[in-house]
Amino acid sequence: MPENTQTTPLAPEISGGQGTSRRQFMGYAGLFGAGLSLVACRQEPINTMTPAQKQDIAILNYALTLEYLEADFYASFTGTGANVSKLSRQEVKDYAQVIAQHEQAHVDALKKTIMDLGGTPVAKPNFNFGPLIGGKTVNDELFLQLAATLEPVGVRAYLGQVARLSNPDLIAAAAAIHAVEANHVSAIQELRVKLGFNKSPTRQTSIAPQSVANPTSTTAADFDADYSPTPTAFWEALTMEQVLAIVSPVIVK
Repeated sequence: MPENTQTTPLAPEISGGQGTSRRQFMGYAGLFGAGLSLVACRQEPINTMTPAQKQDIAILNYALTLEYLEADFYASFTGTGANVSKLSRQEVKDYAQVIAQHEQAHVDALKKTIMDLGGTPVAKPNFNFGPLIGGKTVNDELFLQLAATLEPVGVRAYLGQVARLSNPDLIAAAAAIHAVEANHVSAIQELRVKLGFNKSPTRQTSIAPQSVANPTSTTAADFDADYSPTPTAFWEALTMEQVLAIVSPVIVK
């Protein structure tokens, strides 16, 4: 269950729709995080919004930043991305392309929803995935390992925050995106099993990518991307602070 349901005042960098640096993103820790898709909304001027409506905008902008991150990661392995030449198997390339399209659709839907609600979408941050790559050779295996690390973070982040939205339509939309992110987890792990990359294909876990040895660590070096394509009956939520600790190293200051 979420730890805190109290309303926290909006940080100006969120409500103002300014560009997002790592410092600004870390400022979201006092807010609530989640994600959503397009809904039929009546636009409200920002100065007439209720606290709950302003809170929903802040939640959507936090979710948008997480979706920016995922979309940017997959984009780097598709189209004209910097790592597109590093993938060799067509099946891996196809997975990257499909998931990239999904994540960009999430970004587009979130931005439109924020505007439909009368808010201003945050600008896309700059990302550097070097801390996750850690000097390793970029290839099919590493791409899928990183994807198996990032996707469950998204699943658990949505799970931990969705109930904090006040608009029922947004809650339903967030659940829809959450389901897609969970589908990504299973699809990626099935492919890793098929290609022989997953060393623990039957391991059950509700805390992926965190490991048995370091179940509370938010450091990428401690993560374990080897787990079952159907890893758990019940995912455990990640708190806002945990999500921020995991992703902040790849957000450029």
